[in-house]
Amino acid sequence: MPPTNPLLQRWQLPAWSDIEAEHLAPAINAIVADNQRIITEVIATQTDHPNWDDLVLAVAEADARLAETMGIIEVLSTVKTNDLDWIAQSALCSITAARYRVQKSANLELYHTYQRLQQSPIAASFDEFRKASLAKTLRAFRLSGIELPAERRQRLTAINLDIELQEQLFQINLERSNAAWSKQIDQAATLAGLSAAFKDRLALNARRTGKSGWLLTLDRNTYEYIMKNAQDRSLREEYFRAYCTRASDQGPHALQFDNAPVLQKLLGLRHEKARLLGFESFAHLKLSNHVANSPAQVEHFLKRQIEHTRAALDQDIQALQAFAATQGVTELHAWDLEFFAEQLRQQSSASTLKELREYFPLDETLRRFCQFNEHLFGIKLVEQQNLSHWHEDVRLLEVSEYDQVMGYIYFDPFHRKDAPDFALTNTVRNRRINAEGRPALPIAILHCNFPSATSEHPCLLSHKDLRVLLHEFGHCLQQVLTRSPHHNLSGISQLGRDTVEFAGQLFEQLSLSEELLQWLSAHYKTRAPLSRIRLTSALAAISTHTSRATATLLLEASLDLELHRSEENGRNAQQCFEAVLQQIPQLQLPAYCRYANSFDYLVTGYEASVYAYKWSGVMASEAFKRFERDGVFNAQTGRKLREAFFSGDSTSLLAALEIFVGQPVQAGLAAPPD
Repeated sequence: MPPTNPLLQRWQLPAWSDIEAEHLAPAINAIVADNQRIITEVIATQTDHPNWDDLVLAVAEADARLAETMGIIEVLSTVKTNDLDWIAQSALCSITAARYRVQKSANLELYHTYQRLQQSPIAASFDEFRKASLAKTLRAFRLSGIELPAERRQRLTAINLDIELQEQLFQINLERSNAAWSKQIDQAATLAGLSAAFKDRLALNARRTGKSGWLLTLDRNTYEYIMKNAQDRSLREEYFRAYCTRASDQGPHALQFDNAPVLQKLLGLRHEKARLLGFESFAHLKLSNHVANSPAQVEHFLKRQIEHTRAALDQDIQALQAFAATQGVTELHAWDLEFFAEQLRQQSSASTLKELREYFPLDETLRRFCQFNEHLFGIKLVEQQNLSHWHEDVRLLEVSEYDQVMGYIYFDPFHRKDAPDFALTNTVRNRRINAEGRPALPIAILHCNFPSATSEHPCLLSHKDLRVLLHEFGHCLQQVLTRSPHHNLSGISQLGRDTVEFAGQLFEQLSLSEELLQWLSAHYKTRAPLSRIRLTSALAAISTHTSRATATLLLEASLDLELHRSEENGRNAQQCFEAVLQQIPQLQLPAYCRYANSFDYLVTGYEASVYAYKWSGVMASEAFKRFERDGVFNAQTGRKLREAFFSGDSTSLLAALEIFVGQPVQAGLAAPPD
């Protein structure tokens, strides 16, 4: 073992830049050995008369140490993709950690010790946090199959390992499929409609690969931009086909990276796991700890939302067809819809919408939004200048209250080739209080996936970029502002998806507040704010032709639900997609589209939970009505929000929402009629 292994030192913040491949396996092996010793001692001393500190806190501290170290390794793996030694060592660490977790979850003596604590007289006096933490621990044991007969428990262990393998294969196929396609462009006319900044990034892509001209790649930001702005219809069609047939039996790399068999096996394994644990389907299993309590309730909700969207969708399609006809296009296809919708928005708002991003330079917008959160929640957000990091673009915000540090937010703003191709919030450490009363401070990582700045073009945020920033910032604040003292309650990763998405959706509502946007705005050259007239015009344009985005989200949520509860009806993933698409034919997706094959939400923790975005969005809209009434700068309302929703996983989201708004809430979330 290296003499000074940074992963084995006590740290307030990880020493990111000091960690090398040689540190990984020795650290994880040592931590696992320590954890095994701790569990042995706990069982030996706590069997007869278990207590909170020596059982729950001791094991939680061990769990947290392993989880935090693996979290550090996973973050660093996003920038070590060409380091073969790192890849090999991190894979060994993942296997070691997984084996330990399996062994721990199958430890009957430890499980019975927790049960005895729950049944003891002292447990009756536990506060709500302790009761919730203990109940959650016991539930995790049961969902690991600990009460199953030995043979079925062994099968469940094998299934879990195979599920993890299939998820990795799905992502590898998708990454390879993305990397396999590119398009070199030599004629500037082909790029008509694209901004100078965007063309500069395409030129940089070309130079990095030794090519001339411009180079298109298959990443999410590029796809969305091309579909909205490229005037060349054949370019849009070619890009659309390549994007929607990734990792499939269709398109330019048909069958080379096909995820269909991987997905079919994965879905079968998940269903078998659910049945072993006594659930009707994997969707029933996944929803057992969500606000929505059954697939039928989610289906009812989604169908109502689709019905509510239908009229606006029909109206928008008719408007697009009429507008396209004036441009000489008589038949609209899927690769035309976003383009003509954007053209209509631009026409209705003149230059206001086109120039909107000039008023939201990243650095100034972030600074002002931090000030807004300081006012709303009574905290301080201070950027730290001296920090260890995993990439030169990474920044660090220290969050404090009453001169006491509460937690940290790392800000990783830009898209990188080997990083996840979507915005997300990672958590490195959950808040917890140990037996000596010392806190471990929470840490969140905000990755925005924005197109990177260049020397000629600073990072200017479109309204969609702004929504992404606010959404992920909401997640980060929920992670670091929690008051929960328990590791398995305080982190957002511990919440059900329809709860964890609430904060992000609520903060997205802020992106539609004229009051806040005017305060955030500052032109990147003159620092002048947006006028209220221009802002009103821009928001009106932004709010038009949004039905397709809503319908796409509902399609994704419905597909996800159908895939995870229909294993026994004989339909494969594509047939499920086609059945769901029949509910929303206005999306006009062609027969060759293989949506499920590249739908990464199926393997990144959102399986059977994609509905949570729309569900929590409805709940967030209900909560935001109070801000509309009180004003978004109302600090008293901000404190109430923090108190209601950022306390940890001990109160249901619906109960917290009703406390916050002061009345019962249904808003289309009710269960279907019998």
